[in-house]
Amino acid sequence: MTLPLLQSDRIGAGFVHGFTTRAGGASAPPYDTLNLGGKWGDDPSHVAENRRRLAQAVGGVPFVTRQVHGTVVRRVRRDDSPAEVAQHEADGLCTEVPHLVLGVFVADCVPVLIADPRTGCCAAVHAGWRGTVAGILPEAVRLLRAEFGARPDDLRVALGPAIGPCCFEVGPEVVEAVTAAIPDARAHDVIRPSARGLAGKAQVDLHAANRLLLARAGVDPAAVDAIAACTRCDRERFFSFRRDGAATGQHMGVIARRGSP
Repeated sequence: MTLPLLQSDRIGAGFVHGFTTRAGGASAPPYDTLNLGGKWGDDPSHVAENRRRLAQAVGGVPFVTRQVHGTVVRRVRRDDSPAEVAQHEADGLCTEVPHLVLGVFVADCVPVLIADPRTGCCAAVHAGWRGTVAGILPEAVRLLRAEFGARPDDLRVALGPAIGPCCFEVGPEVVEAVTAAIPDARAHDVIRPSARGLAGKAQVDLHAANRLLLARAGVDPAAVDAIAACTRCDRERFFSFRRDGAATGQHMGVIARRGSP
């Protein structure tokens, strides 16, 4: 069975990677069909089958963590086990070990895959608005440099499907948090006026915010790709917590280094 994965041409041939859609799985509505999350009421046997299909498609069981909208990026080492790593709280994983698949869960937040063709290290990061303004992507870039000697301008980055500014209308507390992290957010169209003209509301572009933060961390803007799809708008292809609440599934972004074990 071929599992449909969305991919980016920025991530080179030295890495297996992709972003799942809701197609290709075994789950029944409202989790139809490729729900990879196990916390919102789907049949556990269906989730297990969906994860098996993903593992088959990418060549290994993805390492995941307990995501908490923070800035911790955890290194995965050769002798680590997926079950042990899954007990830790973190919103990113990184490794240089070939064939270790790194994964993050999303259902509107931005899944981010980072690859370094020079050193062979890679990372998978979960960047919701809280993680974005807290600086999880600059932290991932810093850690790749500290742990593996990666140079920011060598990195290649793919931002996966997420809620678009068309649907991410927020209140003043989010606007204040984004502005604190990116003082010139409005000048770069990260924050836009409410399309409905609502007082105190604004629209936030998470892809634009993370592109800007990556550039300021030294990543070449030309090396950053974003899949232009809004998870809330596109019900046929994507799950969305903001659209459907807890009666929805979760996608994954996954990446692994190819090469000799």
